[in-house]
Amino acid sequence: MTTKPAYREIDMMGDNRSNRWGASVANDLLHTEDGYSTAVELAISLNNRNDASYHYVIRDGIVVDLVDTDYASWSVLDANPYTINICFAGSFASWSRAQWLDREGDIAIAAWLMVQDSKKYGFPLTVITPPYHRGRGLSDHKYVTQCLGIGTHTDVGNHFPWDVFARYITAYSSGVHVEPPVNQINAEAARATWLGQRITSGENITPDGRGRWAQFEAGYVYWSPTTGAHAIPTYLFQTWAALKYERGPLGYPIGDHTVLTDGEVQGFEHGAIYRKGHLGNNEQPGYFVTGDIRSHWNRTGFEKGPYGWPASNEIVNKSGTRYQVFEKGRLVWSPDKVVGLVPQDGPDIIN
Repeated sequence: MTTKPAYREIDMMGDNRSNRWGASVANDLLHTEDGYSTAVELAISLNNRNDASYHYVIRDGIVVDLVDTDYASWSVLDANPYTINICFAGSFASWSRAQWLDREGDIAIAAWLMVQDSKKYGFPLTVITPPYHRGRGLSDHKYVTQCLGIGTHTDVGNHFPWDVFARYITAYSSGVHVEPPVNQINAEAARATWLGQRITSGENITPDGRGRWAQFEAGYVYWSPTTGAHAIPTYLFQTWAALKYERGPLGYPIGDHTVLTDGEVQGFEHGAIYRKGHLGNNEQPGYFVTGDIRSHWNRTGFEKGPYGWPASNEIVNKSGTRYQVFEKGRLVWSPDKVVGLVPQDGPDIIN
């Protein structure tokens, strides 16, 4: 059974508060200080002001109570009457995921407090995360800005570990112990031992905001919530990078790198990259196959069929048709169908 997280609670209730004027609590929100204070230091500072406050301030296992939750704190402008607000002292909206996970104990405490608030005030424990939707539940200051259109704050930032936070909410609301999630990038790196030593520390966020990636000696691991984590060897990665990574025509990797008789292949959301040659053997670059041309090539036996390995990416003609060159022929696409051409001593084979 999951038990209450250990923390020390200090009562430093001040007068920086307002009546809720009959409003029901709809949201419990997380905030960053964007400063270096301890919980007590931040509480003292807020009590000596008359323009800002929170219900709770948390840092390093210490919870300071500043405003009774029956009242509104001064945290989110016009949203104050129907919100409860929790601030992580000594935190920044610019933090990386790794920096947030160094404060996982405080994230667990915040989740515990929110579950207790939900029981008292009856709002749901729905975790509302970016890109956000308007509703009752748990979120952060950026939700107020982006979804409610109030103010300009963007904390708790883009790298807050919402999955970890949600895990604690589930555990504390159900009373059932939930195992911590496996870091899929680390697990994939342990499986794909050919990657070698890790080069990047931690994880990097992809430009589209959906995924994470890490670099290794012989390749990369890319992860997204919908595709999982998959290792990409360097020579296939170079082809994918030239196509603008996950923002290009192929999307994220969805399959593991596979060694074939004469080369290698990797599947992506919208196609696959094939390369003749193996790890450490840069005989030729990789090429992608996608769409109807890929379907036709697959049906004829892939690289073992009459066309052999891809020898180019798709090429678009001025007419709007497109074709792709393979070792032993080419496939030509038009809106009506795909036609295959295999050169012979006599007339070309068309299929």
